[in-house]
Amino acid sequence: MKNYKLLAIAFLTSLLLFMVGCTENTEMKAQDENIQTIETVLQNAVMGPDDELKEIFNSEESSIEDLLQYDKAHFEDYFANETSYREFVNNNNGSGILIEAMKYDYNFKVKNIEYEKTESEEIIYEFTLELQYQKEGSESSEVETVTGQANLNKEHKIEDMLIRIGDFLGSLSN
Repeated sequence: MKNYKLLAIAFLTSLLLFMVGCTENTEMKAQDENIQTIETVLQNAVMGPDDELKEIFNSEESSIEDLLQYDKAHFEDYFANETSYREFVNNNNGSGILIEAMKYDYNFKVKNIEYEKTESEEIIYEFTLELQYQKEGSESSEVETVTGQANLNKEHKIEDMLIRIGDFLGSLSN
């Protein structure tokens, strides 16, 4: 009888550890997918400008429709719905950040991004990125710290995203 109790306790303990391990793996996978979504949007929004955007910006034949298509191709799939996507690009976050860089002949490169999931019941991440910026033709570069927040849904799509970069962009003209 004593052996059966020990065996039952060992079995239940193993089962409990197995279930906890599976739950942690599921949470880690979801967190990784959330971070991947955020990182892709950040890379598209602040890395560059790429040749395609430069061509749209500098071409006399390009129209606002070309810019809208650029934003759609680089951002729309990562947002939960049309409203969240439009809010992001209309707040000058889509290609707007890189257009500001082009106005003053700067190139941006993401050096590092750190993420921290908040304690909220919702899926909210705070992020801090190191943005290296360099004037066209210059040998030297500088680094600016940019912060922000992304709220995601269970499908790993962004419902709301804020990139706090405004004051820095204004300083590029100096």
